[in-house]
Amino acid sequence: MKRLSDALRKEFIHLGLIARSREEALRELIHRLSAAKVVTDEETFFEAVMAREQLQSTGIGGGVAIPHARSKGIKRLTVVLGRYDRGVDFAALDGKPVQLIFLVAAPQDAAGAYIQTVAKVARLVKSRTHKGKLLEAKSSEEVAELISGFDRQFPRDIQVKRTKDGRVIHP
Repeated sequence: MKRLSDALRKEFIHLGLIARSREEALRELIHRLSAAKVVTDEETFFEAVMAREQLQSTGIGGGVAIPHARSKGIKRLTVVLGRYDRGVDFAALDGKPVQLIFLVAAPQDAAGAYIQTVAKVARLVKSRTHKGKLLEAKSSEEVAELISGFDRQFPRDIQVKRTKDGRVIHP
């Protein structure tokens, strides 16, 4: 997977969603993947995502969360974006509500592409300009165009490294 837009397509961009909790937001996004026939077992994938959340919240701060997991029953590497106008308590590192949730779903055998996808999403939201445009976008088409522009700006893989406890980070 070289381009983020290969995994995060227009039909997986959902703006103006409402959820009251991290679990409710994750279930809503997973259900959308299931409806699109990307996830064949919602509960198994939800449990995999929550197991990852137990290690450390994927609410990275600044109103963004990047929950992710590899699981059986995932047909292809896919990212679904949910934007929550009021924000969701995601146990984020900065303690603030999360408005942008990028849920990364990957098959068990997609380790390298999975890591690159998480890294590319992190790079995207690290930019205040990109994050601001994601928050202001009026349509999923507008977000998809922003993602395509990001792909043109960062066409290559992102260097990542593993920490001693097994987490993957990008410098």
